[in-house]
Amino acid sequence: MTPSPTTGSHTTEPAPIDLRDPGELLAATPHLLGFEPSNSVVVVGHRGTAGTRIGNIVRADLPPAGGEADLARQLLGPLTHQSVAATVAIIGGRRPPGSAGPPAAAVAAAVGKVFEQAGLPVLHALWVPEIRAGAPWRCYEESCCAGHLPDPGSTVMAAVSAHAGLVTHSSRAAMERQLQPVASDVLARRAAMLSRRVGDGPRDDVASLRRGRAAVRTVLARAWKGTLLLSDTEVVELAVALSLPQVRDACLATALPAGSVGAVTAERLWLLLTKHTPAPERAQPATLLAYSAYVRGEGALAGMALDAAQAADPHHLLSQLLRQALQHGLPPEKLAGLAQSCDTRPIWTAPEDSESSNRPSASDPARRPTGSPDDAG
Repeated sequence: MTPSPTTGSHTTEPAPIDLRDPGELLAATPHLLGFEPSNSVVVVGHRGTAGTRIGNIVRADLPPAGGEADLARQLLGPLTHQSVAATVAIIGGRRPPGSAGPPAAAVAAAVGKVFEQAGLPVLHALWVPEIRAGAPWRCYEESCCAGHLPDPGSTVMAAVSAHAGLVTHSSRAAMERQLQPVASDVLARRAAMLSRRVGDGPRDDVASLRRGRAAVRTVLARAWKGTLLLSDTEVVELAVALSLPQVRDACLATALPAGSVGAVTAERLWLLLTKHTPAPERAQPATLLAYSAYVRGEGALAGMALDAAQAADPHHLLSQLLRQALQHGLPPEKLAGLAQSCDTRPIWTAPEDSESSNRPSASDPARRPTGSPDDAG
């Protein structure tokens, strides 16, 4: 499994969360990634002139013996754009027999060496057996640098994440299960319906574009009200609509402003369609899901959605471009320009409600960072 980034590129300075204490930073890791890591190496990039802001975060499985340097080079890529320093955390791993020091020391050493050669110093190298309240942690370099984790569920970071509506999953596998397709017989039935629709002839005329936009707009309005059950006919109609580049590109704009009521509503629909749409059409909603997740800093989910898109259609161009952006740690705010340039006429705008002005945006501290070797998270 390759490493993966999450991206924290905050553009404003609201209510900063103090993560300078190593224990606080380790306890915040599940909320920064979106899931609880285990047997992992996590590298946190630091941004700003003084390195006081969290930037991209990259996670990967602990490598087999001998693979430490290769993994360190993979981890470096997403952190080179804006990071001025880094912190590496080894989560899990067992102490070698007869050793009093933390395990996976070769991994920490390889990351430190590779990063230093690239001009990106590692400020801390930390180890913790697991992310749980009271777990002992310690530094690799200084034995007196040690402590015990606070309760990860009771930290300020946990509270801010919950307020922002960000879900922290129990594991990477649990996050990935969100995207599992529905039953194969359901997908086969819808694939047959889609095949008949495709055989009906050209679909890129003005009437088809109008019908496609209307189909998306109708379902988004319903989703905003909390209704997300879709019939076979609706799934097929939406798959046909999203197969039109003009409609799909207009849907990219629903991801902005990142973290807004409208963006959250649209992302829920793209997630549902990723599960309910057969291949190769599944690639379209999966790519929209990836884009929405990416611009709000959910790198792990973005990476998983891109995996789904490319499995459904290996030649899907937009998903390939997003994959490259994720692997190179392109800041989400730069990628947001893609949606801003796609369509001047919004396909749908969420109605104003009493809570919309109070919901955290993607620039709030709860926004998760990005980068990429395995999850983008």
